Amino acid sequence: MRLLSIYIPSETLPHIFGKNHNGQTINLGGKYIYTFEENANGNVYVKDKMKNEKFIENFWLNNIKLVSAIVGENGTGKTTILNLLREPYSYCKYIYEDSNSDGHIITDNSEVNEVIYYSSFLNINQSDSENGNFKDLSKYQMMIDDTEYENLDLTTLLELHNSENLKRWIKFIELKNLSALLEEMSLPAFDKIKIKIHSISIDEYQTSYSFRPFFNELKKRVDLERTEREQAELDRLNLTKVEDIRNSRATQKIKLELEIISRVILKTQNILESSGNKYLEEGHLKNNYTIKSKEFINQPSTKDAFYWFVENSFIQLKQKSEKILFPINEIKTLIETLLSYIPESKEIDNWTEFDVNFTQALEIIKAYENFLLAFKDKFAYDKKVLISFSPSKNLSSGEKGLYDLFSVLNDLNYKTENNIHTNYNIFSKRKKTSDNLLILLDEADLGFHPEWKKKYINIIQQVIPFIFKNKSIQIIITTHDPLTLSDFPNNNIVYLFKNNARTEILDYDFKQRPTKTFGANISDLLTDSFFVNDGLIGDFAKESIEKTITWINNNKDPKDRNLDFFDKELAHHKRVILIIDESIVKIKLSEMISELEDSNNFQKQILDDEITFLTNKRKNLQ
Repeated sequence: MRLLSIYIPSETLPHIFGKNHNGQTINLGGKYIYTFEENANGNVYVKDKMKNEKFIENFWLNNIKLVSAIVGENGTGKTTILNLLREPYSYCKYIYEDSNSDGHIITDNSEVNEVIYYSSFLNINQSDSENGNFKDLSKYQMMIDDTEYENLDLTTLLELHNSENLKRWIKFIELKNLSALLEEMSLPAFDKIKIKIHSISIDEYQTSYSFRPFFNELKKRVDLERTEREQAELDRLNLTKVEDIRNSRATQKIKLELEIISRVILKTQNILESSGNKYLEEGHLKNNYTIKSKEFINQPSTKDAFYWFVENSFIQLKQKSEKILFPINEIKTLIETLLSYIPESKEIDNWTEFDVNFTQALEIIKAYENFLLAFKDKFAYDKKVLISFSPSKNLSSGEKGLYDLFSVLNDLNYKTENNIHTNYNIFSKRKKTSDNLLILLDEADLGFHPEWKKKYINIIQQVIPFIFKNKSIQIIITTHDPLTLSDFPNNNIVYLFKNNARTEILDYDFKQRPTKTFGANISDLLTDSFFVNDGLIGDFAKESIEKTITWINNNKDPKDRNLDFFDKELAHHKRVILIIDESIVKIKLSEMISELEDSNNFQKQILDDEITFLTNKRKNLQ
């Protein structure tokens, strides 16, 4: 199923198209170009249906049926138009085509396809407005989903979201057979996650009076244990010279182990600090233990002493009220999980961070999340970050953006395939899901370096079908970038033009409408400014043109031709040449392909079209 055209009835979007506006038609570059008519009663019908001469069947890669772009300056309504596709019962009319028909009008698209909206920037207006066939994967919605709608401050929200985001990255990278595809696309892979343990400063104004001596004593025990264990390790290795000790990493593991224990203790104390002074006098220990109690003194290590403290401590607001306990299991699990994956000393460069593999990272992330959430109800959700997670390889913003996009799509597909999609986000239950996907990418290329903007359309055509296997896929993007547009045939682009306070959709016959995009060279200036290599057209357009050149060269000699397919292939490559909007390339290819036919008719057609274009351009200048 493929969406060809959208009709927006009159006076329905006055903030975009102006007060009392006429009905607006959006054609997406399908097999036909439609014109609608709306009568006085508001009834809509197709007035005209014209064959799109530049449409090429099976032009896009894999199982993608159509890719279209909506462009225009800020405020022209690009996102508003995408929003027209999210409602199951819309005031708009849609033209869909399938294998059995060239197009029919529908108003309810809820059972036609699954609509997936992705945006890499925060758009709070998108939140909380999903429905049966619409999935909101925008940045803000994903942040809300990742924290399960808890009312949290932004810092904490981002901390949990980033952890969940890294989980999605890992799950995406671990997809079977993906590594070859990543290598082919030059999208960097990484197999390690860097775990960094952050220091937390404590003011100690809000810690319960009875708890403060224990926290102070634990700090002293950490320093004492570090000194004793480091000296014992140096003695074991017989290291006595100052220079040898400095050059040795023998004690790195000890330092890192004790830093983890120390900083989890500080994080726990800071949670008490963040809870405010309501627990100042309400902190207690069983049996009235103190730091001089032998049970505490005789603990063999700082870790054991801390475990003993949280096991024997509680908060009680009144004598007979409920005892508030520390989340003992979550505290222990976090510490033990971190300690279990510390590498050997020789592998530790910095005793506040270390690398782990994906499986270990997921276990640490889960333990840390459980630790944070365990304090939430009775204590405070502390804002200071204890652990941060990052790829072991530095990634550009464009690479991170692509990983974000593909990982959330993969996560959605996993939940859908495993029949848990009805509990994902907040969209209502459905009896079935469609195999037709309409994917809306709202400025997903925002912030990409020009090199990655060149790759953008080519990459999404390879990865999205890889994720959504056996699905029929249509993609609509919004963009501001000419490099992205160079991968689009001109008829696949919806141009929005700001005319005073209202937006106009530039139909194919509008003079203001740009006429050349696919394979057109954007500007040599970008080469100097952004160091873009290998030309300035999109990779998909470049590869399509190169395929045509290769085919022509392989068929110069009639003896080398496969006569069963030659005519069909010839027609296909002529159509590719027709949509190329770089005149020099287009004319040269028409000359080359005409030599295969012993006829100059096709070349004459191309030259006539170019003459007409230049003549009209000259008239417009006059």
